[in-house]
Amino acid sequence: MQSILASPVKSLLAGLAIAAVILLLWLGIAGADRVGLASFLLRWLHVLTAMVWVGVIWFVNFIQLSAVREANDAERAALHKLIVPRVVVTLRHAAHAVMLSGVLLLITSGYLLDRLMFTSAVYIPPLRNWLLWGGTIAGTVMWAVVQFKIWPAIRTVLAVPPADAAVIAMSRETVRMYARINLVLAIPVTFVMVAAAHLY
Repeated sequence: MQSILASPVKSLLAGLAIAAVILLLWLGIAGADRVGLASFLLRWLHVLTAMVWVGVIWFVNFIQLSAVREANDAERAALHKLIVPRVVVTLRHAAHAVMLSGVLLLITSGYLLDRLMFTSAVYIPPLRNWLLWGGTIAGTVMWAVVQFKIWPAIRTVLAVPPADAAVIAMSRETVRMYARINLVLAIPVTFVMVAAAHLY
């Protein structure tokens, strides 16, 4: 047990192994529906990667930005070297994974290209459809904010050699503002995505 907990990768793999055993037990008892299984696995991956993405958004807004703002120059340099690059890489990859799993999930659940997966059109109540597509559009905006606003600004802040002080200050403000925009959007996007499938 101690060796599993010695590294986050080993801990993650242990969690995945437990989930795989549960899935295999389910399939052994209930049987398999290929489209249903694919849709479930995509939904699980979508939720898992969204947890990472929203968790990093939370971390950036409530912890990282405050720590960087309060740090002196030496501490800020350490944060920029040890923490910020890892956070932004995780943010970008989680955003990509959420988008990719989300598009595939739209197909396997009948919201998009339903005739590709099913023999007849899939009926989705209009209110649920609006909720899901509203969340999809807002989630796409969140993804674009990470790729086209936060990522370039962070690269400027972390550049070696450093950019002009005024440019760095403007880039920091860009990161702060767009991190807040993603925080604002994360809550209603999560709400409408869950509501589209589960709200009575």
